[in-house]
Amino acid sequence: MNDGMDYEVLTKVSFRLIFDSNGEMNLLSLPEIRQGFVSHVKEVYEQDETLRDYVSGDLNFQFIGSTALLEYTFSCCDEDEAEAESFSEYCVREVQAELEEFGCRITQIQCEATEADITWWDQFEDAVFGPRDKLSEQADPDEMKMV
Repeated sequence: MNDGMDYEVLTKVSFRLIFDSNGEMNLLSLPEIRQGFVSHVKEVYEQDETLRDYVSGDLNFQFIGSTALLEYTFSCCDEDEAEAESFSEYCVREVQAELEEFGCRITQIQCEATEADITWWDQFEDAVFGPRDKLSEQADPDEMKMV
């Protein structure tokens, strides 16, 4: 039975903020719109149980004109990289309507999975149970025979 592997999925979501950039007043309100957008997205992610549990680290935002870029790490255990990427995208699609209530549109979702670095777990086990090399040396092959 394959229990899957731990993956870290670098997830990037691109949004197009819908606002009229013509006119001085609209350009002056852009910082407030961006701040409101960040608050809205964070609230949606915090309210969704799956995203709240699987997103590790911060939600990072970057703005280029009327485009907002959201980037974060989605950590999960899955069968392979493609499944992990698909799960991350699925979670974004599940909250897409709530995200777009702000007056924006998701234009792209990119997910790139890599195997998670869990060397810290091996180090923890070594600290608790002793180094793996010593455990295998201490094992008596005769004691391991089935009776």
